[in-house]
Amino acid sequence: MSKTVTVDLPENLTIANAEVLYNELDAYTSGTQDIVLNASEVSRADTAGLQLIYVFLKTLQQHQASVIWAAPSSALIEASEQLGLKEHLGLSQ
Repeated sequence: MSKTVTVDLPENLTIANAEVLYNELDAYTSGTQDIVLNASEVSRADTAGLQLIYVFLKTLQQHQASVIWAAPSSALIEASEQLGLKEHLGLSQ
């Protein structure tokens, strides 16, 4: 059984925070740990922020690691719907 790590997403899941978030997420792309994405504090999300999360999810899938969303905010869900990414991000449950 693999270890589980919780990653707290920033309040602004936007291009302004993409580099910092990328560096944080990159540490987990080996796929040796399951990830819990805590999205409860996300109040803004843009295309760049959601694309970063999408690529992260796809990378983990290739390594058979799982990702669980913890309390995705309504702002995150709404932005993912507007961009047509809700199902791709696994937020349609």
